[in-house]
Amino acid sequence: MHHEHTHDHHGHHHHHVHDHADIRPLRIAVTLTSVVFLAQVIGGFLSGSLALLSDAGHVLVDLASLLIAYFGLRFAAKAKAEHDVRYTFGLRRIEILAALTNGFLLIGICIYIVIEAVRRMMGDEHSHVDSELMLYVAIVGFVANAISAFYLHRSEHITTRSAYLHVITDLLSSLGVIIAAVVIKLTGWEMIDPLISIAIAIMITRGAVRVIRQAAVILMESAPSQISPVELRQVVAGLTGIVDVHDVHVWQLGMKEYSASLHVVSDLPTDDVVSSVRAALHDKYGLSHITVQVESSSTAKGECGAC
Repeated sequence: MHHEHTHDHHGHHHHHVHDHADIRPLRIAVTLTSVVFLAQVIGGFLSGSLALLSDAGHVLVDLASLLIAYFGLRFAAKAKAEHDVRYTFGLRRIEILAALTNGFLLIGICIYIVIEAVRRMMGDEHSHVDSELMLYVAIVGFVANAISAFYLHRSEHITTRSAYLHVITDLLSSLGVIIAAVVIKLTGWEMIDPLISIAIAIMITRGAVRVIRQAAVILMESAPSQISPVELRQVVAGLTGIVDVHDVHVWQLGMKEYSASLHVVSDLPTDDVVSSVRAALHDKYGLSHITVQVESSSTAKGECGAC
C-alpha cells in the first residue's frame, strides 16, 4: 500500500496559513453575534415582539456555527501540530457532529416559534408590541451583522464560508424585523409580527434540514454526491496498462475533505501505476487522500479473492 506524502504536507501548510488568517474575523464575528443575541432576547421579551425572539433563535444558531468554525479551526491546527494516535484522521468529524446537533436544535426552536405565532394569530393572548424598542434592537442587530459579514466575506476556509452565509441570512431576517417594526409603528397592524416570525422560522428550517442531511450523509460514510464510484472506477480502468479495478471506496471525512481507496491490477511498475492513478483522480475530482493497492495479474486471482 502506498500513500502520498508530498501533496498532503503542502496542503497542510497551505491551510495553516488560512486558518490563522480566518481566526481573527471569526473572533470578531463571534463577539458581535453574542452581543446581538443578548440584545434580541432581552429586547424581544421587553417589547413583546415574537419576530425579534425568532430572530434571536436564528442568531443563536449562527453563534453556534461561528463557534464550531472557530473551534474547528483551532482543533484542526492543534491536531496537525500533535498528531493524535487514537484519532488518526484528526478531529474533523467534530464539526459534523456539532452541525448535526445544531440542525436539530434549530428545528426545535422553529417549532416553538410557529406554535407561539399561531397562538397569537388566533388571538389567544393580546400582547402589545412595543414597536419603537423592537426597531432599535433590530437596527443594532442589522448593523452588527453587516460588520461581521464585512469581516468574513474574504474568508478562505470552507467552515468560515458557511459561517459567512449564516451571517448573511441573519442580515436578511434583521431586515425583516425592521420592516415589521416600521409597519407596526406606522399602521398599528401587529399581525405582521407573528407573520414575519413564521417566515423567519421557515427560512431557518430549510437551512436546518439541509445541514442535517449533509451531516448524515458524511456520518454514513457514503460517497459524496459529486463523485460517482462507478464513474471513478471507469476513469481508473481507462488508464494505460490497467487490467482491472475493484474494491473502490470513496468517502467524506469533513465538509470538504474526501478520501478514496482502491485495488488496481496491472503489470506495470507499481510506482508508475500509483502516480498515474493519483494524478488522474486528483485532476478529475480534486482528491488528495488516495490509497492505491497494486496487484500483478498473476497474483491478483489468488491473493485478492476475498475482495
